[in-house]
Amino acid sequence: MSLDDEIVDVRRTVQRLADESEPVLLRRYALWHPVGERRTLCRRLRRALGRVLRAVRLRPTAPVEPWRVDLEHAGCGDPVRPFVIWAIGADRQRLAQACVGFRRMLQDSPGRVPVLVTDVADFRAFSRLGWLVEYVPRLSEPASAYGNRKLRHLAALYRDVPVLPVSAGLARDVTLEQLRLD
Repeated sequence: MSLDDEIVDVRRTVQRLADESEPVLLRRYALWHPVGERRTLCRRLRRALGRVLRAVRLRPTAPVEPWRVDLEHAGCGDPVRPFVIWAIGADRQRLAQACVGFRRMLQDSPGRVPVLVTDVADFRAFSRLGWLVEYVPRLSEPASAYGNRKLRHLAALYRDVPVLPVSAGLARDVTLEQLRLD
């Protein structure tokens, strides 16, 4: 199977998992406050007063801080474009080689940040990468449903982010721009 076929296959898999995800989990673990949250009268008045004070510029507006996928300390103004490395089912040795390949590719693409989705528990090696790592544990029955549920949730979280298979990091003389990340 060629690298292009593997990329198309892993993106279809992630899309299928995202379609099967549970909207309840996405709402529960969203990074913003739920719309239907019940607030006390005091809290609603404080929020309204804060909006008025910000509108007349008597209180500074806090900058919106988006969810950052990069772990390196950078300013909020730096543009960061994440991509997902889908490493579910990869063995430890192959994943380590692929991570070295992705690090080489990232030297030419400073605006890119990888998110590693893996079921390999090599936290010492992953912490040295400086990437966000989404760990999906491999559990025996009856707890194996948790791993599948987490996979669907992660697929829905990263639905709009380009996904690459582990084999893309093993390819020689390939850049991230050639892998159709946009």
